[in-house]
Amino acid sequence: MHCIQYIAVKADSKEDAHGEVKGYLEHNMGDEQNLSSWYDWFVTGGGRWSTDTDPYNDEYTGDVVHQSDPKFQEYLDTAHKFRLAQLNQHIEQAREINLSDLLDKLEDFEHDHFKVGMDLYPINKLYDLAIGSWDYNSYFFDIVNDSTNRKYMLDTIDNGADNWYLVPVDFHF
Repeated sequence: MHCIQYIAVKADSKEDAHGEVKGYLEHNMGDEQNLSSWYDWFVTGGGRWSTDTDPYNDEYTGDVVHQSDPKFQEYLDTAHKFRLAQLNQHIEQAREINLSDLLDKLEDFEHDHFKVGMDLYPINKLYDLAIGSWDYNSYFFDIVNDSTNRKYMLDTIDNGADNWYLVPVDFHF
């Protein structure tokens, strides 16, 4: 599966922003023997969401945007919209869980652990979203503040920072 993420970084240019994000993601990914992340490969610059004719061009910087570019807010709004949709989906799934039945299953976890796992999935995803765990549901990640919350980046912009960039990344997981 693929998902788009908008990665926030401070840099001096589009090229520097692209390089910082690519290096950060490569470092955190691990390798084929030891995946240490939720993704197994990625295309920095947007991949299938890129405006480049080659969706696998990992050097493309044409869709990297500086905070002064109107697309910066468009990217933030898109990420926020998708994240809210995921949140609402997990809330609706969690509402369908009968807590009493779930607790009964947990008492017999040894024999019914697969079913319990599926029942707990929406609750786990709600927890992940609430604490800011970075995964395919986040759509935004700030590598400077190590956060899925855009508030920290926006606060620094409000206080005069002028070197923020958003780098679209196509993740495969």
